[in-house]
Amino acid sequence: DEAYASDEYKRWIENSEEVNIVKKFAKEELGMDVIPYTILDCLMTTICTDRTLPASLNDYDGSLGPTPWNEFVESSSTSAMEEGSEDYTAMFERIANFAIKNFTFSYKYNNAAYPKLGMGPLWKEIMANILPIIDSANNPPSDTPPPKLALFSGHDTTLMPILATLGDKVWDGTEWSPYASMIQLEIHETTDSTNFASGYAFRLIYNGKVLTSLVDGCSASSELCDSQVLVKQVMPFAKYKERDCASTPLTPSTAPPAEEGLVTEMKDATETLVTAPGGILVIFFMIVVSMALGSMVTFFLMKKQMQRTRGYRQGSMALGELSMRVIDDDDNHFQSEDGPVIDSAVSAQYGATKTDEKRNDDENNII
Repeated sequence: DEAYASDEYKRWIENSEEVNIVKKFAKEELGMDVIPYTILDCLMTTICTDRTLPASLNDYDGSLGPTPWNEFVESSSTSAMEEGSEDYTAMFERIANFAIKNFTFSYKYNNAAYPKLGMGPLWKEIMANILPIIDSANNPPSDTPPPKLALFSGHDTTLMPILATLGDKVWDGTEWSPYASMIQLEIHETTDSTNFASGYAFRLIYNGKVLTSLVDGCSASSELCDSQVLVKQVMPFAKYKERDCASTPLTPSTAPPAEEGLVTEMKDATETLVTAPGGILVIFFMIVVSMALGSMVTFFLMKKQMQRTRGYRQGSMALGELSMRVIDDDDNHFQSEDGPVIDSAVSAQYGATKTDEKRNDDENNII
């Protein structure tokens, strides 16, 4: 926010002739009062998937390329310039270049203060592999020796700020990191104590191009630079904690207890939701959904419990009736005085039929 509220940004966005032409084109041809930050994604995904561009933007041929911050793309039509009208040529690339500069402005602003803050933890991790090699006296290696090759994976929005932290000339913010870009940081041991007093040198390569000479403090005539230049460049901000953030960190005496902090966060989140547009409706919807889900779960649990209870009671009644009819008889332990032990009520409970009862009576008579 500080970068985009600065006088430097306002001078560029308001007074640049090229920016004003791009904004005028976006309004007249695309119906955009404000060019969104997402315009670059929209342009690239459209052209890379062979979808149709608006006719006024369907002019990409790659001939323009990245342009400097103060660049003005001259019209290719002399007559158009003489008449005072705009000749919108190469507008795909001109809009893309504007979008890139508009996004990366914060990376360059104030001596790359924002990237140095954001990339501090990553630089700390990178230098943890380098310092034990180039300065073992002050950084003794651990039980595990530093790796000969360390790989870090990131995004385009990781590579660009990393480059920005190495100096204004290393990366000027006018070109977006292409897909599959790579930064190589090599450490070389050397016996040239005249040019490399520390005995170690580094080489910086970005997408196959050696950038070491563009790092502040490095020789313009060599691909190698003393390792101490790298240390002085990145170590002031290469840290996990105690970074120079905008807010003042709480001291142990003023920091709230963990429980109080959690309650405060929940309270703030609730207040934010309530005051947000449509926040009350969201809360009401959440309450209704919670009640509906709770009711459904309760219904199915109670239904399942009632089925178990009903089955248990029916089984108990049948067994009780059966036990009352059993008479210990010497001739037939399973025969009562009046007929079969299992009467129609009990037999029906256990799947017996009237035919089964009749067959039992005939057998008893034969006996």
